[in-house]
Amino acid sequence: MENNHRLSLYIAYYLSRFDKLALKKLNYKNWDASFIDISEKLNVKKHSVRNWRDEFDPLFGHRAGWYQRPMSPSRTNVALAFENLEEPEIRGIVEDILSGKINNDSDGLNQLLTIADDDSPIQKLKAFVLRGPTGKKAEQFFIEHHKINSLPKSGELIDTRDLGCGYDFEIKSYKERHFVEVKGLANSEGGILFTNKEWELAKKERNSYTVCLVSNINEIPNITFINDPYLKLNPKKNIVKTVQIQWSVAKTELQTIND
Repeated sequence: MENNHRLSLYIAYYLSRFDKLALKKLNYKNWDASFIDISEKLNVKKHSVRNWRDEFDPLFGHRAGWYQRPMSPSRTNVALAFENLEEPEIRGIVEDILSGKINNDSDGLNQLLTIADDDSPIQKLKAFVLRGPTGKKAEQFFIEHHKINSLPKSGELIDTRDLGCGYDFEIKSYKERHFVEVKGLANSEGGILFTNKEWELAKKERNSYTVCLVSNINEIPNITFINDPYLKLNPKKNIVKTVQIQWSVAKTELQTIND
């Protein structure tokens, strides 16, 4: 399958899953207009875009779809890769494909092309990445630190780690709500990753969002609070193979926070 055909599968998935909402968000008046525009931008046949959308339809029930035959590995991989992403996240990738912006991101492009390949193995993807030992130690260190020092804010500490809501803890007082995302480093330096949900929430909440960075966790832990990380950090957007969007901050940038 040609590369532009593989990329079209992601758009077809988005159209099938979100149906009329997808048309509205992409500013298409109707289905025919969407098929024409997509075919012109990606240099694929108009009826192919329609057919690819229909192949995903049995998953969502908007139309009868191609229920007579099983989905090919490439279609199945795209569906599994995107099943835990929300509409804005998928739309962002679709818009990057339609605008050609994805072509400037070689890593992200290669990941998308690899997933939408009939020769790629089909794997079931998990909704959440399990926290490793370093992360758990960092979270426990923060809990104890907040109990003693009431930082970064005083108030009731609410554990939200298992809710997948874009932050690990909420600090609630009569004045405000504050959100804390804990990141742990085994050594004294290194980079960190944000999920797309975490980074979007940091962008939305700004001063009400703080990253608690616990470094050197295996020896003498050091804690650093980064309030409003959206202002202070400049991460690089990555599209990893499971198509979980993350934002990476290099260790060199973290070293300048306290300068």
